[in-house]
Amino acid sequence: MLRRWKYVKAVVLSSILLFSFTGPLPMQIVNGDTHNEIKTRPIEKVNGIPTYLQWLALAPEGTQDSTLLKQPLLLPAEDYADLSDPQLYNLLSDDIGLLSKGGEGWIEWTVELPEDGYYNMGVIYDSADDHKTDLRLGIQIDGISPYLEAERIVLKRHYSDSVYPPERDEFDNDRRPASVEANGWKNVRLTDYAVDPRPLKWFFTKGKHTVRLISSRDAMKLQGLYLVSPQDPMLSDELTRENDQLTATTASGKWLQKVEAEQISLKSNTSIQLQSTDSALISPAADGHIRYNTIGGDQFRRSGEWIEWEFNVPKDGIYHIGFKYLQAYSNNAYAYRTITIDGKSPFKQLQQVGFPYNSSWDWKGLTLSDEEEQPLPFQLTEGKHTLRMTVSSAPVMPVYEGLLHNLQKIGKLEQTIRKITGNFEKSYSTGGNTDLNRDWDLEKYIPGLYEQMTVIIEDLSDLSSLLGEVTIGRSDIENAFDSAARDLTDLRDHPRTIPNRLNLFASIQNNLGTWTFRMLDQPLLLDFLWIAEPGAQLPKIKPNWSQRTGHMLGNFFRSFTNNFEYVRNKPEAIDVWVNRNRDYVNVIQQLTDETFTAETGIQVNINIVPDPQLLILGNISGRQPDVALGVDAGMPIDFATRGALTDLSRFPDYDEVAKRFHPGALSVFHYDRKDYALPEIQGFNVLLYRTDILEQLELNAPDTWEDVLRMLPTLQQNGFDFYIPPKDGLPFLYQQGASYYTADGLYSALDSEEALQGFEQWTDMFNLYQMPKEVPSFYSHFRIGDIPIGVVDFNTYLQVQFAAPELAGRWKIAPIPGMKQADGTVVRWAGGALQAGVIFQKSEKQSDAWEFLKWWTSTDTQRRFGNDIEALYGPEYRWNTANMEAFKQLPWPEQDLKSIGEQLQWYKEVPQLPGGYFTGRYLDIAWNKVVLEKKNPRVVMEQAVADINRELERKQVEFKLRDRDGTVLRTLDIPQIVQPWKGGAP
Repeated sequence: MLRRWKYVKAVVLSSILLFSFTGPLPMQIVNGDTHNEIKTRPIEKVNGIPTYLQWLALAPEGTQDSTLLKQPLLLPAEDYADLSDPQLYNLLSDDIGLLSKGGEGWIEWTVELPEDGYYNMGVIYDSADDHKTDLRLGIQIDGISPYLEAERIVLKRHYSDSVYPPERDEFDNDRRPASVEANGWKNVRLTDYAVDPRPLKWFFTKGKHTVRLISSRDAMKLQGLYLVSPQDPMLSDELTRENDQLTATTASGKWLQKVEAEQISLKSNTSIQLQSTDSALISPAADGHIRYNTIGGDQFRRSGEWIEWEFNVPKDGIYHIGFKYLQAYSNNAYAYRTITIDGKSPFKQLQQVGFPYNSSWDWKGLTLSDEEEQPLPFQLTEGKHTLRMTVSSAPVMPVYEGLLHNLQKIGKLEQTIRKITGNFEKSYSTGGNTDLNRDWDLEKYIPGLYEQMTVIIEDLSDLSSLLGEVTIGRSDIENAFDSAARDLTDLRDHPRTIPNRLNLFASIQNNLGTWTFRMLDQPLLLDFLWIAEPGAQLPKIKPNWSQRTGHMLGNFFRSFTNNFEYVRNKPEAIDVWVNRNRDYVNVIQQLTDETFTAETGIQVNINIVPDPQLLILGNISGRQPDVALGVDAGMPIDFATRGALTDLSRFPDYDEVAKRFHPGALSVFHYDRKDYALPEIQGFNVLLYRTDILEQLELNAPDTWEDVLRMLPTLQQNGFDFYIPPKDGLPFLYQQGASYYTADGLYSALDSEEALQGFEQWTDMFNLYQMPKEVPSFYSHFRIGDIPIGVVDFNTYLQVQFAAPELAGRWKIAPIPGMKQADGTVVRWAGGALQAGVIFQKSEKQSDAWEFLKWWTSTDTQRRFGNDIEALYGPEYRWNTANMEAFKQLPWPEQDLKSIGEQLQWYKEVPQLPGGYFTGRYLDIAWNKVVLEKKNPRVVMEQAVADINRELERKQVEFKLRDRDGTVLRTLDIPQIVQPWKGGAP
């Protein structure tokens, strides 16, 4: 049944909670529900700009929707009044519309409106590039963004699956189809489903105004904008009273059409993928194979994502609509969807349909119904129709905003206490460096401390109650709110103990902050939907005992006959083992068959190696592939020292192939004057920062570590932190000019003066400058805003880019801080994770294996594979290829690519040597001793070097670099990389 949720109550309560103000309701109360108002509190805004819910709640009393503009007032793109840069915009060839080439700029129109009031705004657009990302823009009215959501408008591309039903491989398993963009003009009213399923409202007074569209990095075709008066759908009973024809057509009660959920017409994002599900009554049945018979799940969870289906009805009449779904993802919560038929919501109830949680992982059926559990009467004409389901997190957005707001208040209060006590050492496990014997009277230094904490406690309790309005029973998040309220109550009631329990503030923020990850997510898995005449026999959803038993027995007997390992074993082919998931392997196999085998005639078996340890076991047993891909950086030299890998430099064209890669990446796979691997993927570090917060503090992104130290007091005094990965000392060591090993590769060089200075600089960041030693989730803190700047890796960069849509336009990246040299240059050495491809020494097909490895790492192959993976999974699965030319050709934002390219020039990793694993281990131990135990860094490092050298010498004896007496038999050659690479970096 349709979840009857109290959206208005949620918005009103949250408005009171966040702003202490009772204003016009953002949504009409459907059934006149009453509620107790919460105690009022001062109005607060976010960085001077209200959120949409705040903006509605703070509107002057009596503000209403406009009514006179019933037909859209079009603002043709080519009739603009002004624009920022003529180079960014071109008139389309048919003189209808503009092409925005991509890049930050704006176009402005003048409009005259007939009355004061709220209006909806729409846009007619299409994409103009082959990126897989959403199109983003901003809107300003008379030069001002009225609310935060206006700065981050999202326009969706349209995609279809390349083929249905899915093609099958040689094991009779379905291949997951790729997503193909459907180009053409799209007409949408600007909506943010995270805050309201209805189109966003824009307030205008009567008369002339300017409307400015701010373009971003994506190229886009624009036909025009338009304004129109809002029109809300009615409740089902209101519609019935107004249109007697709804009951005029008598249904036969027999006709029903079942539409497989995976048979989509369109979808909004490539990440919405078909899923393989094996259970009784699943449609179509898996029967022991991989069958993509459902869609959605955790890949259909973010606000604004949608799926659209087509269906036909045989005649004009009334129909009922329902879904077979699985919602076992969000504990005791609903997954909310907005439903439209032919682009419209005929009933107000369809604006938020709640699919309830089921803890038993059972499939359920839901017929779209009203509050009295009566199926909604859809009046449809004969022929084709569309049904669209859009993810909406609007019911929980008030709680989410309240959570962020209170996390900021807790952080500011904690920082105030730290200023007074002088304790800036943040820890999740200790109280920091406060004198436990000192007695503090905090209320003397912080007037109103009790009242401040009481407000937060009451807010958290109210948020827990508010969340209960839109969840089932007791959710984990409600428990987290109540637990935080109890902890804060204990601190409030014992204020003299607070300085010695500051870790509890950090723990509260961390525990609450983790819920910002998933609070807005609304995952839902779908098997099929149905359209039926009233009285028709509906599909069976839940299997009976005999069906469940039959399904279980069928799988049991198939386990004796089916090849569930899916091993490709053509005897004449080269064997390639890949340490990645099945979809990646299938894409590689398909790409190999279509291009490599077609061009060379060389057959290839691509198979999964689920555990890299199998490569080690295979080396021992003699069962090895010819080629292995996805090998972690430390493994090639481990194999090479044991004679298990082929020296790739013996191939005559190796030097030409090596030009594809950064020397710093290749150097990791160099040992004893030989080269044993080609890089596949290469990570990087960048500086990630919140532009809105730094602008508020009048700070610029730092260029050097000296700049970082200069900005730290301003950050810390305002309750913010700077993040560097606590256990990554490589940038500090390399930027000081240190090496990890001596040039001959026999000894640790971490006792050099440069290394000691780098180690001290690294540990001083935590000891002297109080950077956080423990940050369980930088991503979470970055979203909240209490850590608005930090050095992050490739994965965190992608996470922020694609999983934090509310931060769109409010963050940037830059190369990491470095050390300024005497000539004014800034040295930015840093590393990044690597994976590689290798050829095994025992392979009898060395030439064919080398041809495959060359083809796989080539620019064309890497570019196509990267694009195919994004088409399969979405842009959050960006393939960070180590081929620098292919890297440039993937759909990176232009400015981001420039910053990443500058940082990649300074790429350098730790050389891999026998016994080198001790280096990382003892550096960690040294960091712990200096930072946590406050020991002397030089003494600690000297002991670490002695321990490292002892293990290096032991391994050198094992691999015949020394004799048993310690005499050096031969040395190694460590590649010396002292200059940034200019050859082909992005």
